[in-house]
Amino acid sequence: MKKLFCLFAAAFMLTCVLCGCSKIKGKPDSSSGVSVPAETTLAPEGKAFFGKWEAYKALVYGEVYENEYAGFPISAVARLEVFEDNTAVFRDALNKRGKEVVYNYNWTLDEKSDTLHLVNRDDKLDCVIEQGQMIITYADYDDGTKMYLTRVNEFSDTTASTEAGLDKLDFSAYEKKWEAVEVKNGEEVFTETLGEYPVNAAFQLEIKPDNTAVMNIIGEPQTYEWEAESKDQLYMWSGYEGFAVTLKDGELMLDDENGMVLRMKRVDKFTEYDFEAANELIPDDENIILNPEEEPTT
Repeated sequence: MKKLFCLFAAAFMLTCVLCGCSKIKGKPDSSSGVSVPAETTLAPEGKAFFGKWEAYKALVYGEVYENEYAGFPISAVARLEVFEDNTAVFRDALNKRGKEVVYNYNWTLDEKSDTLHLVNRDDKLDCVIEQGQMIITYADYDDGTKMYLTRVNEFSDTTASTEAGLDKLDFSAYEKKWEAVEVKNGEEVFTETLGEYPVNAAFQLEIKPDNTAVMNIIGEPQTYEWEAESKDQLYMWSGYEGFAVTLKDGELMLDDENGMVLRMKRVDKFTEYDFEAANELIPDDENIILNPEEEPTT
């Protein structure tokens, strides 16, 4: 969750693919576990922090947001639940369909400053309570960002509504293997190669019956979840990144609703391509696009 308000890092990665570069440097999944030591005993001294908290205001780069942030309801910015066993769960719902991204933390309490420190392998957050509200700041990254949370009994529902009866429809026609035949990125259209790579090898997707999908992006697998939004459309997402998925005339269309559209055809077997060999032929100065020294901040 490093730099919470740097949205859509995954979409940034996909766009960078179109520049024709090599290896993708993946970021560790913040929700995959906590690697810091944690106390296992109950800590009644942290009782004031226990329970559910939800954002009602945010301060970002000097601007105050009270109703919405980047087109999302302000409640989607931060949802924190603190437990007695020295763990906490932070959620945000800054996906276009309101799908939550979940981050697990351990916490310790600094009794001198009455500050709750949240720590996982990627992030450190500081939480204080002032006049009944919780204020969260980055502990190791000071850009002036503050999240203001209020105590709630239940978190707000920000997920987009779907049509009734979708569980009774058959979506097996989507549950196949697919390869790209066309990639649109804004005004640019690619049908043969994408930078150094064949288009059909650059994006390969398998949609599975268990509501998961795997898309190989320049040889790197990315796992998604999917669900039906209507009788004619699925939504496939991973964190902040998502695609509206439709099937028309035997072709699959993936639209990230941010300028990128993939047109894909069904295949029985994926086209094989040696990305490692191809990557060795790309000049090192091009690698920086997909392997930046720092993650994007805008």
